Amino acid sequence: MVSERASRVRPSATLEITAKAKAMRAEGVDVVGLGAGEPDFDTPDHIKHALYEAVEDGFVYYTPTPGIPELREAIAAKLKRDNGISYDPGSQVIATPGAKQALYEAILAVTNPGDEVLIPDPWWVSYVPMVQLADGVPVFVPTKEEDHYRLTAQALEEKVTEKTRALILNSPNNPTGAVMAKSELRAVADVAREHDLLVISDEIYEYIIYESATTASPPCPG
Repeated sequence: MVSERASRVRPSATLEITAKAKAMRAEGVDVVGLGAGEPDFDTPDHIKHALYEAVEDGFVYYTPTPGIPELREAIAAKLKRDNGISYDPGSQVIATPGAKQALYEAILAVTNPGDEVLIPDPWWVSYVPMVQLADGVPVFVPTKEEDHYRLTAQALEEKVTEKTRALILNSPNNPTGAVMAKSELRAVADVAREHDLLVISDEIYEYIIYESATTASPPCPG
């Protein structure tokens, strides 16, 4: 018997429909899969070669819990170069086995039972179970077609209560594709600061955008 906490989490609809599409392909059905959010390109060769070389060099043992120091330094350098944000790699950067793990650890680390976590709607399927597993309460903030499904400061303000602990912000967004402008992110950040909210920024699609779009990280410099 599973715990009450685990029983509140429903199976992933994304993985369910992806498995069904794969089964149909195996039966010879021509299927266009719109389930799991995987890119349509392979892992770049230089990454593959680096992995092979690391294994050949015996780099197969335990690493420090927050991640390899050189990797954390590289992450901090990337954030400074590409996002204009400065973090100390020794105390403010950790490496995790995937973005989903990072998000879950962040939510678990800051959410107490009964805390409300704001989630712009539409939302990525895993945000809700992550909050539920942390004994938090997911609260949805609606986005509108006329705003191109971008979160507005007004919509956010209307959902903040004395129980609100954090906001999960996803730009570029899954599933809408919305990319928030710097001015919009500043306005949202102002609301978060006013109410002492933590902003968990999921920017996994930072580079998977159309050439005409530009991305930014909250809080925005300048």
